[in-house]
Amino acid sequence: MGWASDVVLDACTQAAGQEYDPVLGRQLIYQAEREFPGPAEETWQARLSMMGKQFGLRMTPTRWSAREAIATARPDMPVVTYAPGRDGRPGEWITLVGRRGNSGRLAAADRGDVGPTISARDLARRLGLEGAGVEATWMMVLPLAPCHALRDPDADENYHRHGQKAHGHGHGHGHGHGHGHAHGHGPSPLKRLLGLLQAEARKDLWLIVAYAVGVGILSLATPLAIEAVVTTVALNLLLQQLIVLTLILFACLSLAAILRALQTYMVELMQRRLFVRVTADLAYRLPRVRIDAYDRNNGPELVNRFFDVLTVQKVAALLLLDGISVILGAAIGLVVLAFYHPFLLGFDLVLLLSMTLIIYLLGRGAIRTSIQESVSKYEVAGGLEEIARAPLAYKVDGGSDFAMDRADSATRRYLSARRRHFGILMRQIIFALALQAIASSALLGLGGYLVIQEQLTLGQLVAAELIIATVLASFTKLGKHLEAWYDLMAAMDKLGVLVDLPLERPDGEVHRELDSRGAALTLRNVSYAFEDHRDVLRHLDLEVRAGERMAVIGPSGSGKSTLVDLIYGLRQPSGGSIELDRTNTRDFRLESLRAEVAVVKGVEAIEDTILENVRVGRLWLSLVDVRRALDAVGLLEEVSDLPDGLHTMLSSKGAPLSLGQARRLMLARAIAGDPRLLIVDEGLDGMDLDARSRVLETLFDRSAPWTLVIVSHSQEVVGHCDRAVILAEGRIEHTLEPANGRARDLEVWLRETGLCRLN
Repeated sequence: MGWASDVVLDACTQAAGQEYDPVLGRQLIYQAEREFPGPAEETWQARLSMMGKQFGLRMTPTRWSAREAIATARPDMPVVTYAPGRDGRPGEWITLVGRRGNSGRLAAADRGDVGPTISARDLARRLGLEGAGVEATWMMVLPLAPCHALRDPDADENYHRHGQKAHGHGHGHGHGHGHGHAHGHGPSPLKRLLGLLQAEARKDLWLIVAYAVGVGILSLATPLAIEAVVTTVALNLLLQQLIVLTLILFACLSLAAILRALQTYMVELMQRRLFVRVTADLAYRLPRVRIDAYDRNNGPELVNRFFDVLTVQKVAALLLLDGISVILGAAIGLVVLAFYHPFLLGFDLVLLLSMTLIIYLLGRGAIRTSIQESVSKYEVAGGLEEIARAPLAYKVDGGSDFAMDRADSATRRYLSARRRHFGILMRQIIFALALQAIASSALLGLGGYLVIQEQLTLGQLVAAELIIATVLASFTKLGKHLEAWYDLMAAMDKLGVLVDLPLERPDGEVHRELDSRGAALTLRNVSYAFEDHRDVLRHLDLEVRAGERMAVIGPSGSGKSTLVDLIYGLRQPSGGSIELDRTNTRDFRLESLRAEVAVVKGVEAIEDTILENVRVGRLWLSLVDVRRALDAVGLLEEVSDLPDGLHTMLSSKGAPLSLGQARRLMLARAIAGDPRLLIVDEGLDGMDLDARSRVLETLFDRSAPWTLVIVSHSQEVVGHCDRAVILAEGRIEHTLEPANGRARDLEVWLRETGLCRLN
């Protein structure tokens, strides 16, 4: 790949706001060459995508001309391509990180330096294209987790230290220090907001502020024009002068309107980017959340917090449009007022001090109560979701009253939290209104006195009254803006709950075993305990030979499903090791492990077609592969009878398929990728006899490429296995070989020990 690969990775990680590790970069270069052998001209996209993923980057291929690539490149979104070598010269990477005029800005060789520029024509020439309008393949570089700056760097540690419940009740101080997560630690909502805004282009943010400054200055044209008219009225103002003043005022207000429109457009673009950024971040993050995060939390209810991004969008727009304009307009107006007379400067200072006291002193605790209100609101929504999730449970006699009681209790908690928050908000509004009345009256009296003393002109008094009226009118709208600010802080806190969910480990090596035989599995002294320190597995030793079919049986709570989770990498053992083909699974990247291992556990249908439910993003699975997998579980003919066949849309519960058909669909999904280790967790026990016979024939076919570990309570299923191990109290109590004519021994032994019974 050449040393230039190091430069391109450095430039891409810098754009994503991450540190580049050159040692890891060089390792990835060699690893990519091993995983994707062949000429760089043919494999550079796959290699770069693999390397970028390790650095948290998403590489999206697209077709652009040189001109389009230059127009698209930004410092936070570089575009990359590979120019093939010519005339004996090696190929080179080309990374555009921005533009200057009509030329593109190339990445610098050293971080911190400014790279050279290149024209579209020269760029096309370096790529070997006939012209700047000819398209080539480019990779658009974006961070996989664009909201990573919001995340608490100690989220995983705090998650274990302070428990798993993610609802919690907020606590903290009134200005940016409240938390609504379970752990009660981490960045303040204000710090999270700043982290979210860091991803925005600084140029756009400064443009919005610049427009607000312009609007604030130009808005003073009205009081200053009135001052000019009133001041010169005693000098017999001429019609020509009035026309000139009117035209100047019209020009200023028109320019202010144009700037306001541009500001609104920039804020709208920012809202769109914010929504896309949060959506992309959660789409990347949620599939990687550790499974134990859902042990005591309802996943869909947690994701409801995504809707707070709408609050962030609207409130951020309100504050950027109105808030900045109000603050800057008031500041500019008060500065102008201070130039009229020293007494008015003192008046400004008293007014600013009063405003500060209203915002900070009277608003103490407002963010905390806003977060508590938000938490209570989500408890109400979660309770209603629970009723919809389990409708049969609430249809029993008394169930309706039980639902009402639960909803009433949650609603009362919300109203109590809302009452506390509104008390603080109302206190601020009342004092703001009082300040408006006092300040307006005081200015009239002070200004009138200065006019009488001939220290202030009548025009200046009128202008001062207009300025103060505008400032105070904006300030009296403070209630709306303050409540919006508190809602924004609560929304950032809720988004923080999502981004702080613990993620699976990202490290490990690529494991690509080309052996077509089943994988060998070894567990050595494996232990596992839940967060409440309840031991589930204790020093368990187990060896499954390559190609073996083994059953795991045992009473409820013996650790069978936890064992499945450990093998699949959903949980990490608290002691011991798990080996696949004599290599510790901890050394594998989880993506590589799950390419070799497939698990069938319950029904998890996706709201998409049957075809996509089998494929699940594995684009290398052809239509033939999907049909083969469905036929292997006896489902192809039944699916073909549906009006839309493979393109039939499924609900989240698998409808229109029956529960038994949905279970077979999960098996088809697992075997479609030809796993080398197939684990089935009670996936056959609920099937009818005819369907189960067909599935058993497939699973226990000796020509199949997998080793099979099956958890079951069915005597028929266990009887097909080479071995059966019995789990009890987290240990293997016994091992028998029912497939070798010893099924009767297994039945007798289970009945005598009373460990469990088979159906």
